[in-house]
Amino acid sequence: MVAAITSPLTEELLGLCGFTWSSAHRSREHMVKAALAAKSAMGFETVRVPFDQCVEAEALGVELDFEGCYPKPKRLVEEIGESDFLGKGRTMMVLEAIRDLRKAVGPGFPILGGVTGPFTLINYLLGPAETMLLTRRNPGVIKNYASKLSVSVANYAGEMVSAGADAIVIEDMASSPDVLNPTIFRMVEVEPLRRLTSMLNAPCILHICGDTLKILSDIPGTGVKVFHIDPKTNLSVAKDLARVVTLAGGVGTFLLLEGSEKSILEASLSCLNYDIRIVAPACALHPKTPIEKVKAMVKAVKKLGL
Repeated sequence: MVAAITSPLTEELLGLCGFTWSSAHRSREHMVKAALAAKSAMGFETVRVPFDQCVEAEALGVELDFEGCYPKPKRLVEEIGESDFLGKGRTMMVLEAIRDLRKAVGPGFPILGGVTGPFTLINYLLGPAETMLLTRRNPGVIKNYASKLSVSVANYAGEMVSAGADAIVIEDMASSPDVLNPTIFRMVEVEPLRRLTSMLNAPCILHICGDTLKILSDIPGTGVKVFHIDPKTNLSVAKDLARVVTLAGGVGTFLLLEGSEKSILEASLSCLNYDIRIVAPACALHPKTPIEKVKAMVKAVKKLGL
């Protein structure tokens, strides 16, 4: 299978759709059209919404700036009090988009619903600097926040499943060992992730950016069925994880942006050697990625017959 686990949006794709980045995030109709365009124009064998990781933070009071390709926090919250966000902000729009997608693709075609991991959500609410300061000074507070938020995220994800999503993608970029000490990850995020996944009647896919070698042994403990891996990680070592968790990813986003079609083909084919069964870009596609480069990856996967 070839999938877009995270965002498949590019400038070229949105040009074909005839609308802006902002409307792809804020309009139900455009969100659905962009998801379907990634399927038809690029050949992905999944569709997913939303395309950004700020839906939950916005629903909890963060003011967003929608200029540019992806929304980003403009005004943070001072503290994390209320954690129930279902029905607020864009959450209902995303649920309706999933219902529209289910009607459009029919039964059997995989729909992915994207949510934000608890620790990453804390970063969006308080800001990275305040989150890391609290993490160092009082990790127990961060763990309590993450535990509380995990329930709210699970409730939202559960509604996605009811709306027609087949699997839930948990995007937890801030948990990358490139940013967060692996010991702290084990202390503050593994249990909240396990709580989140245990509340859902659908498989979960965990996405963490960067070199995740130092936390690979912790992934099964989160309860996820699929780990979306960045090739910055030593894939030869990561292959051992495939015994207990399905691996997805394997193709670098900058390779898809700048590499030759031949190099993309070779990288995609090599995923089989690393027991990666869901071939996908390692993260969100770079906005400048040519559609033809993505189609080279798709061609390789079809050649493998995965």
